Amino acid sequence: MSHDTEFHVHHDSDAAVGRRERLGVRLLIVADGAFLFSMIFSYFYLRNLNTNGAWLPKGVKHFSTGSAWQVAIPFVIAAITHRLGQENKQTRNLTSIVTFVVLLVGGYLQWKQMAHMPFLLKDDGGIVSFNGAYASNWVLMAGTGIFHYILGAFIALGILIRNRTTDLPHELDVWRQRTAQSWFTWCAVAAVLTALTLSVI
Repeated sequence: MSHDTEFHVHHDSDAAVGRRERLGVRLLIVADGAFLFSMIFSYFYLRNLNTNGAWLPKGVKHFSTGSAWQVAIPFVIAAITHRLGQENKQTRNLTSIVTFVVLLVGGYLQWKQMAHMPFLLKDDGGIVSFNGAYASNWVLMAGTGIFHYILGAFIALGILIRNRTTDLPHELDVWRQRTAQSWFTWCAVAAVLTALTLSVI
């Protein structure tokens, strides 16, 4: 017995596809923003509460204020370079490469900081714990930075590959560039807010 199956493919307009993609990124930014602002609130709440000196226990080291800016600056550069490529299609391949490389470097710097945290405690069994509320908050914010770098590098790589291999219709190309710009701009804003927060120890 054989069955004939008909497939109906519905193609939306470029504008409709662009609006859908942009809405998805905006919702992601709203959710990510709510998470970031809750972390910032927790940071200052626990810092000011400082129950029994548990914010930064005596003798526990912390990161310098400049270390937070080290991992924030690559996000700002990535947002700027992507914006420059968005405006000028002829230089887009170059700016896409720069954006991708800058995000990889920033991700490496963030990972390097996480690998050399000065406030870890190890017991005889090798179990690691964080010493103080500052340490716990820092780890959470650094994890957010890693998430932003991974997703940002993935988006930058996708844009780079698409720029080099396909020729999109102009309207869809504009939508996709703007959608990516929304994410890169948010990551830069989030990184600056995080750096400002971590500068207050």
